[in-house]
Amino acid sequence: MAFSGPAILISVGYMDPGNWGTDLAGGAQFKYGLLWVVAMASFMAVILQIISARLGVATGKDLAQCSRDFYPRWRAGPTGSPWKIAVAATDLAEALGSAVALNLLFHIPIALAIVITRV
Repeated sequence: MAFSGPAILISVGYMDPGNWGTDLAGGAQFKYGLLWVVAMASFMAVILQIISARLGVATGKDLAQCSRDFYPRWRAGPTGSPWKIAVAATDLAEALGSAVALNLLFHIPIALAIVITRV
């Protein structure tokens, strides 16, 4: 219970402005028809963050480290690959979002905005 507060704060902070912008645009078009999607996504984010916090407190490791340590080698590789792809896709989306934001705000060319974002 001691770590559920920070886990909830992190899961709420996980919803970045791009997601909220999409939510607002969808809400303007479909009214309350898609509100359950936002509610379920937020609920699942809270649950996943609480579970992640418990795993970290209990083992001192993250999910990838635990799967590598507790699964046999033949299973840890294929199991961990989708997680690595998901992490890379999330990072790519954040980097491109930052570059587009710099482009829109300061009229910096996309290539230079990507370099600035990387730095």
